[in-house]
Amino acid sequence: MNTLLYLSYLGGLGGGESSLLSNILALDRAQFEPRVICGTPGAFVDELRAHAIAADVLPFRLPYFRSIVPIASLDFFPRLYAYLDAHPPKLIHCNDPESAYYVAPLAKLRGIPVLWTCWGWWQAERGWKSAFYEKFLTRIITPTHHLKKCLVQVNAQLEKKTSVLPFGVDTEIFSPGARDESFRQEFQIERDAPIITLLARFQSVKGHMNFLDAAPEILDAFPDTRFLFVGDTAFDTNDASETRRAVRARVATDERLRAAVIFCGFRRDVPRLLRASTLLVCPSDFETYGMSNLEAMACGIPVVSTNVGGPSETIVDGETGFLVPPREPHTLAARVNQILAEPALRERMGRNARARVEQHFALCNSVARLQEIYRAVLA
Repeated sequence: MNTLLYLSYLGGLGGGESSLLSNILALDRAQFEPRVICGTPGAFVDELRAHAIAADVLPFRLPYFRSIVPIASLDFFPRLYAYLDAHPPKLIHCNDPESAYYVAPLAKLRGIPVLWTCWGWWQAERGWKSAFYEKFLTRIITPTHHLKKCLVQVNAQLEKKTSVLPFGVDTEIFSPGARDESFRQEFQIERDAPIITLLARFQSVKGHMNFLDAAPEILDAFPDTRFLFVGDTAFDTNDASETRRAVRARVATDERLRAAVIFCGFRRDVPRLLRASTLLVCPSDFETYGMSNLEAMACGIPVVSTNVGGPSETIVDGETGFLVPPREPHTLAARVNQILAEPALRERMGRNARARVEQHFALCNSVARLQEIYRAVLA
């Protein structure tokens, strides 16, 4: 049995944490025993514990390097060292670089390999951070080819230790099915009204305001449309709180939006919600991956997404949905209206979306590949 230790500063359930949760739960428990350390509590920690995964919250602050003396939780080092003594892992997998800054030096002393999942292009930094990745990390995993390219551009030595692994969706949980009429009843949505879903936590880059700019043109063409805003402030940040406040205030002051927008909050029945949806929109300024897009596609739902980062590699424009430039509400509205106006197009895109996920983004395949990486590193 190989004990795997995962580190994530964030204990909430954002896209990266949701992917990590799915991977951990799908591991072959005959080969791997997962344990998790988070720097903050939240729904991610709760879900792990609900599935009997050992999850500990060891608070630490994000390290900052704005001066000669770094700002960090120095007391986290002895606590982490004691944890490694009590629960010695065969391999450590970090879900953010900040966790790696703490654990990788200790792991190197003990001869424990360290993997890191790179989730953002901004983490591909020159200078000592790039050198740290090269010297202290055994393997780097990126969900897209674009992110690997960003890392290699700043340090060519990272080419040989970086693997592209698109994270997958559980195609049994997220699958096409009959529309759940009870969902419409729950939110008092008329039987034939189109439902457009935006599945994202409140954060300025997620583009809630961009979508509200497009909403009037959609309502002009399809007045009965309802917009579901699914998600909440997954992480307690000023940006998240301010975004939620601003979005709610804008809806409250516009009569048409007030009638059309439904705030669903954090939901645990996302597959049911997606099956009730007509299409999903992803109006983000940028998306490093975009797991909600794949979840919708797995349910046979077409997606209209901005063409930034991950969506450009997961969505086939015109086949599984549409890709549009960010911050272009007229283009976004036009593509949404096109799908709403053409049932045959909507059905074809839904079928293509499901087939693409089954072929390229199924969780069973991505976890099998992840376990191959683990075994290769351990060997």
